[in-house]
Amino acid sequence: MAILGWIISVVAFLAGLALRQDLPFLYDDRISNGLLFAAFLAFPPLWAEKPLGISATPRIMTCVAMLLALPMLYFQG
Repeated sequence: MAILGWIISVVAFLAGLALRQDLPFLYDDRISNGLLFAAFLAFPPLWAEKPLGISATPRIMTCVAMLLALPMLYFQG
């Protein structure tokens, strides 16, 4: 599960930074904020000792759900 967290964290962080640099379409600021938040949630070393009582599995599944729900923002515009 930790390798999945690393992959999601790195991909979401780089995608969020790329959207911050270009901002090419409607609602791109919301999407970039969501991607940066997903990168924060999935970062394994930050949450290694469960500071809020949340283990790795629920956090990573939340990030996966956020990334899968991302295309719904495209249909709003």
